Amino acid sequence: MSFHDLPPDARSIPLRDNTIQADVIDLILDLDARRSGALALMICDGDDRGVQPVVLSDLPPGVRAEELRSLLDLLLPMIGEQAGAVLVGRGRRRGLMPTDHDRAWHQETLDACRRHGVRLLGFYLASPDGVEALPEPLDRAG
Repeated sequence: MSFHDLPPDARSIPLRDNTIQADVIDLILDLDARRSGALALMICDGDDRGVQPVVLSDLPPGVRAEELRSLLDLLLPMIGEQAGAVLVGRGRRRGLMPTDHDRAWHQETLDACRRHGVRLLGFYLASPDGVEALPEPLDRAG
C-alpha cells in the first residue's frame, strides 16, 4: 500500500481491522525508520480513527522497555483524557519473528495503555521484510 492507494475518506476509517492497521504502520514507518529501530504511534480518536502519526526515529540501539515506559507515561495520559486509542509499530532491521526484547516492549505498551485507560488497537513489528502483528492479550483474543 502507498499513500496513493488510500481511499479519499481514509481519515474516516476506524483502524480496527488488522489489514488496515498493518497498512497504516507500513505507511508511517519507511524503510530507513524501520532499519533504525524507530517507534511509530498512530494516535486515534474515540472512534479509532487515525488523527496524528508520531515517529520517533532517534532512539539509541538497545533501548530497554523500561525507558519506553517514560515516553508512554508522558504521551498516553493526553490520549486517555480524550478516550482515544493508539496503534503502535516498532521498527526492526530485519525479520519479523518477535524477540524477547520485542515482547518486553509489547508488554510495556500493554501495561501503559491499561494504566492510562487507552485502548491499544495493535502492536506491530515492521522491517524491510514486511509488517507483522504481535498477538493480542489473552483477555481480548477471541
